[in-house]
Amino acid sequence: MRSLFAVVIAAALIGCGGKKAEPVSYSAKIQPILTQRCVSCHGADRAEGKILLTSYDAMMASRISPGKKPLVIPGDYMKSWLYILSSTNQAHYRMPPDSSHQGLIPKDEVTLIAEWIAQGALNN
Repeated sequence: MRSLFAVVIAAALIGCGGKKAEPVSYSAKIQPILTQRCVSCHGADRAEGKILLTSYDAMMASRISPGKKPLVIPGDYMKSWLYILSSTNQAHYRMPPDSSHQGLIPKDEVTLIAEWIAQGALNN
């Protein structure tokens, strides 16, 4: 299922007819998703797993343990933990976790995250 989702995302990123996709704005599109769905656990007061999602700089400085892997790898959403954890079907890895009562991040929002990362994860 995840492979199919990746193919759909890739097709969306390639676009139709060679038309260049509009840039996804971090401040207008991505930070509101993170604020609504993630900051209750990954905000200044809690910062679960030492992941802080309150700002672009904090997110880009956050690392996933073990191995201190970057949360976001600009240009490569398939290796970016922000995308991986928000799109997985594996309940024990998924963010937000089922225990948070936040529910799954809607597919359109996960797609925006993937597009933003694929476009270089800019602070725009």
